[in-house]
Amino acid sequence: MKRKWILACMMLGSACATKASGNKFSSSATENKNTVALASARADHLSEEMIRGLHLNNYQSQKVREINLKVAEQITSIEAQYAGNQKKIDDLTKKALAERDQYLESVLSTVQYNDYYNQREEYVAIDKEFMAEIKPEAPVTGDALSSK
Repeated sequence: MKRKWILACMMLGSACATKASGNKFSSSATENKNTVALASARADHLSEEMIRGLHLNNYQSQKVREINLKVAEQITSIEAQYAGNQKKIDDLTKKALAERDQYLESVLSTVQYNDYYNQREEYVAIDKEFMAEIKPEAPVTGDALSSK
């Protein structure tokens, strides 16, 4: 947990330092690095929760980490690209989460997948809480799973 907080603080500090310096030339590259780091931290946090909650073995843990990283990168990109358009973010996030469900179905046992499926909304809430802690200015509105 300490490692995640340190990573989050480093990312936030890096973003603030870049903004304060006013460096226009490297802001795009820095934003891309911050987005990747943010997606990685997001995926790690969610993966740890899923590994503990679903009692995954080493193989499953590795696959879940890969799946969550891919989905976190998609969602983080969606949030950055469509900032201010919560409906579009929710729609595209819902599609990314449905894709994650399909990938997880092939990795988890039937019992584990049923447990995951029943706890999906909790995992989405955990992810939103984590993002709210890292980016307090980001609104935590909309529910990507509310229409399912």
